[in-house]
Amino acid sequence: MLTEQVGEMVTGLIRILALCVAFGLSCGLVHAAEVSEILVSGDSEYTRIVFAADEPLEEETFLMSDGQGRRLDIHLPGASVSLDAHTPPPDGAVNSYEIRQGEIILSLNTPMMVSRTIPLSPTTVDHRHRLLIDLVRVAPIRFDRAALNDDKARQQFAAAQAPMKSRKFAPMGARPDQYVVVIDPGHGGRDPGASASTGQREKAIVLEASKAIKSVLERSGRYQVHLTRTDDTYIEHEDRVSMARNWGADLFISVHADAAGNASVSGATVYTLSARGERRVDGTAKSNGWHLPIEDGTSQEVSVILEDLIKRETKSNSSVFAELLIPELEKAGPIVRNSHRQENFFVLLAPDVPAALLEIGFLTNRSDVARLSSETGRRKTAEAVGRAIDAYFDRRDLLYAAN
Repeated sequence: MLTEQVGEMVTGLIRILALCVAFGLSCGLVHAAEVSEILVSGDSEYTRIVFAADEPLEEETFLMSDGQGRRLDIHLPGASVSLDAHTPPPDGAVNSYEIRQGEIILSLNTPMMVSRTIPLSPTTVDHRHRLLIDLVRVAPIRFDRAALNDDKARQQFAAAQAPMKSRKFAPMGARPDQYVVVIDPGHGGRDPGASASTGQREKAIVLEASKAIKSVLERSGRYQVHLTRTDDTYIEHEDRVSMARNWGADLFISVHADAAGNASVSGATVYTLSARGERRVDGTAKSNGWHLPIEDGTSQEVSVILEDLIKRETKSNSSVFAELLIPELEKAGPIVRNSHRQENFFVLLAPDVPAALLEIGFLTNRSDVARLSSETGRRKTAEAVGRAIDAYFDRRDLLYAAN
């Protein structure tokens, strides 16, 4: 009996300590850190924030974009800023900042995201603990999308900091670090696409392949995945692109199956936008209302530069994804020669969504038809696409951190 009581006491203490850690409570066991200095320096490309304190600091950062402009909200759980802290005027991308209880809100003059955080231990020169937060400039659309995700995360964090007796636990919903991937099954409805000699039609084959890709991606919980169609319905090309933009897509993949006059031709092909297609982007975006989210009041000259940077980044990321996808597809089945090609396809014309069109095989080739009609073949293709998507977003995360 005594052993059981001791065990229950230990278990209870562990639970209390776990709650303390999870919700940033001191529980009377940890001395609250006191921030003695806040320094902000840099320029419009790279800005560094430095906090100095007598104890190690933890941080939670959230981007904010609303009627008050673009801001960075930094929470320092369990810490407070000393009344006589050294807080010189900020420099770089920060106009000003407001110190609240355990929270610092920085007003940004240009879109910036956190590229890395670096905790530094005391040294013989500086006996304080320091926390470095590096910011890097990003496209306005990337900031605003991230801020939209951070809004939910910020609310969840605030709820976790509320007193236990008043806290209400609600379903977490989508993770704030999820990427949005849109899979577009080609054709549909009145447009059957290519046909195989055995009777299979492209619109049905690519729908099943797209569903398989969605299933693979959703296993990890890393992605929000949308299909532009889930049944035998035809959707106009401009609507497919508009749907992707409205969903805030980080990546758009249009799935098709090819046909050739030579029945021996087989394998997958990946297309990104050609130079001719690039010349169509501005006109198509204007006619369809695909406006880039440049901040109101920005001069025409600066707006043109920012729009050009967004389009360049979109083109570059599309090509990066295509190059990552090809070797993965080769593991799942044959690929054509010169497997990364450029074309003037309408679904690739979004100015701000990296996009690729994937031809998963030839319906005029018996081996490809058998592979794409089987559950095993579809699964291999879907897993290949999933690995490439993982590699693409892993690479993007590493680039942000490296900056």
